[in-house]
Amino acid sequence: MTQRKSPLSILILGIGDFFSKYYYHSSFVILLDGRPVFVDCPDPLPMMLHAASQKSGVSLGLNDVDHVILTHLHGDHANGLESLGFYSRFFRHKKPIIYTIPEVERAIWENRLKSSMGPLTNDEFERVGEMKLEDFFRLRILRPGRSHSILGMKIKIRHTKHFIPCFGFKVSYKGRSFGYSSDTTFDPAHIDFLADCDMILHETNKGGHTEYEKLLSLPPALRKKMMLIHIYDDFNIRRSEIPVAEEGKLYFI
Repeated sequence: MTQRKSPLSILILGIGDFFSKYYYHSSFVILLDGRPVFVDCPDPLPMMLHAASQKSGVSLGLNDVDHVILTHLHGDHANGLESLGFYSRFFRHKKPIIYTIPEVERAIWENRLKSSMGPLTNDEFERVGEMKLEDFFRLRILRPGRSHSILGMKIKIRHTKHFIPCFGFKVSYKGRSFGYSSDTTFDPAHIDFLADCDMILHETNKGGHTEYEKLLSLPPALRKKMMLIHIYDDFNIRRSEIPVAEEGKLYFI
């Protein structure tokens, strides 16, 4: 990581887990020469964006959410899709692009959004039709083993070991690179996948996630370019030998 300005930077929106009362749910924004690519879409997204904008000086709101990398469908990563979809359709008249894996594509509407976003009613609130996913979003599929492009940023993904289909990824842009573990148990092969990045954001938590103690077993050179996210409330940030990402902070890579 570097303190000077860089064409590739990361704005942290949240660092907490599903049950946190101290932090927002884990998510962040990749900035490509200032152009935002959002990673996951938790609630309360408008409040998270306002708080991060106030602290960092980087002005972002729902009007700026055009590109979203959606790693999986757990609520602490996806509950904001409903507000984003409604806002984008009825206030912006625009469809954000969601980049995700086929397993998420198959489940996102029928199993996640249809019941609340599907009904189309008239002025008397009588049901007159049915909305579809494509009325709110455009989807782009990411596949392991391939290189994809988002706003000129190259992205490669890898499935993680998690309760439901989920992926981590690494990106490169103008000579700088960044890797994100996403939700996963400790997986040396996944860490190897991310190891060549200039900065790595790795989750740590309990029960189906990556234990902090196992990350301490990694080589010092690898830990040096790593930051932590998805922490539980009782995690001791001050004593952590691996820095914890800070909500509302902009990191240049």
